[in-house]
Amino acid sequence: MLATVPAPAGFGVAELQLDIDDTEHERRRAAGLGVATGHGFGGLDVLMALPHGLPVPLTALTDHQRAYVLRAPAGICTVTDGQVVRHVIRPCRVRLATVRAASASQLALDAADKFTTICARRVILTRAPSVHFPEKLLEFGSYGIGVCLQHPDGHLETLVKPRPWRVKRHSAEAWWFAETVYGHFLAQQSPPASALSQAP
Repeated sequence: MLATVPAPAGFGVAELQLDIDDTEHERRRAAGLGVATGHGFGGLDVLMALPHGLPVPLTALTDHQRAYVLRAPAGICTVTDGQVVRHVIRPCRVRLATVRAASASQLALDAADKFTTICARRVILTRAPSVHFPEKLLEFGSYGIGVCLQHPDGHLETLVKPRPWRVKRHSAEAWWFAETVYGHFLAQQSPPASALSQAP
């Protein structure tokens, strides 16, 4: 499922295209679980240390990890017979960040560049390029940022294709970002996200 949401606070004005994990989304709905965040990175650093779907003895965990899994909702993990099993996975992937700007300015480049470690990036221009635009195209292209020109009829003309983004490493920060934008997605759904519980 594809969805478009606004970027979280602190990331400027951008639209994010999400690829929602339908299976995880439905599993969370059934469990009454919204976003899996809470304190710090919401225990995501703990969860990343646990394999998905496989039991891990509680005795193999640190005190901090044990404290988290023992109070986490069943939708996140379950503890039985001295073992913990992680159920939760990342609910979505951010595929593309789109910034709209009148021109190919440095501000537009900087706004799109904030998403360098997260996803592919694109700037949509609403004004015809200036005479110096070829140099700007090269600059945006060197950063891997795509550029499109939106014509008056709404048609988008691709001037520079965005560089495909590949996951280089998994981190709690990246998972936290995915949970944050997933929260925006839930807020657009019915029932609203407020009807779903938030993990500790």
